[in-house]
Amino acid sequence: MSGVQIQFANFLLPSGKELKLSDVLRFCYGLSETEIQILMTLLKSRPKTTQELKQELQLSEASVNRSLNKLLNIGLIKRTKGAEKKYGRPKYIYYVPDFNEFKEKLAKEIEDCTNDIRNLMINWGV
Repeated sequence: MSGVQIQFANFLLPSGKELKLSDVLRFCYGLSETEIQILMTLLKSRPKTTQELKQELQLSEASVNRSLNKLLNIGLIKRTKGAEKKYGRPKYIYYVPDFNEFKEKLAKEIEDCTNDIRNLMINWGV
């Protein structure tokens, strides 16, 4: 995944407001700005440790860990154990496994989110 250039197209809503991928991620997944920032960093670079993300994004370790755990729990990223240490906690490396699989997952889940909203509107007041 290292060095991949990712372009996300924005589009206009009927209100004239520009909709960005970050808006969709925030709405459908409930992601915070920090979680989106970490996800975008992992999408655009090689796998990273918590410490690397902390340093690169100038965030606290607690904030990075909280965000990584949420992204792991909803299945947007994965982790693997780094080089084995003889003592202490294992060091994990976080990554987006396959960009095409990631896009497919996102597309399906966003479609599900949109369909849920559509069904809510259809059944409104029934």
